[in-house]
Amino acid sequence: MLTQLITKIFTGEAGLFITRLRAVAAIYAVMAALAVGLAFFLLLAIFIFTAQRLGPITASLLFAFVWLLLLLAAYVALVMARRPPKQRANDRLQRDIASVASVAAISNLPMIVRSLRRRRSLLLVPIAAFGAWGIARGLRGARSWRG
Repeated sequence: MLTQLITKIFTGEAGLFITRLRAVAAIYAVMAALAVGLAFFLLLAIFIFTAQRLGPITASLLFAFVWLLLLLAAYVALVMARRPPKQRANDRLQRDIASVASVAAISNLPMIVRSLRRRRSLLLVPIAAFGAWGIARGLRGARSWRG
């Protein structure tokens, strides 16, 4: 849109472009106001429906709780967006490192499979680890079951 404005300035048609831009902006403003009204009446209808089903106090508390959750979600999004660029760069670096590590692991998979074909005893290490984990989890569950 900015390039169109610059070209219209050079060709001498900037006035026509700006009047058309004002008209479009006014239409967008009207559409935004209508969308706000639509959302308001939709929420009002949902509230009335809920109030008829659950009662007015319960519906009010339910709506307040939902709006509180939405407010908390917006706050979390705001906090995440306001993080310093250095921290965001660090997060990107961690994701890049994880993706490189996964690509390295996948690229070495054929070599690992070949070594497992030659020495089947290597399979005993992960099997023993999973077995020990399962036994420990089972014992922990049995202790909590006896109470």
